[in-house]
Amino acid sequence: MSNATETNITDEFTLYGHGLCYVSVCTSLSVPEATKRLNQEAPTGIESAWALSEDKTFSGGEPNSCICPDHPETHKHYLFNC
Repeated sequence: MSNATETNITDEFTLYGHGLCYVSVCTSLSVPEATKRLNQEAPTGIESAWALSEDKTFSGGEPNSCICPDHPETHKHYLFNC
């Protein structure tokens, strides 16, 4: 995710590479909390809401989910799609 554009929402919730159908999130929140927050603060703009992706990896090959290298004690990276 090093090539992604970062949009900081809060220290506990950061979006990476926000696109039309996919978004990556770095967060200390649980998946249900992160999903709710994502849909409130960055809605898709279409009928479908964001949901945790069934893809097993990010485009760079990292597992979905994975430990955040910058905050390994508290944060994970998740891939969502709509």
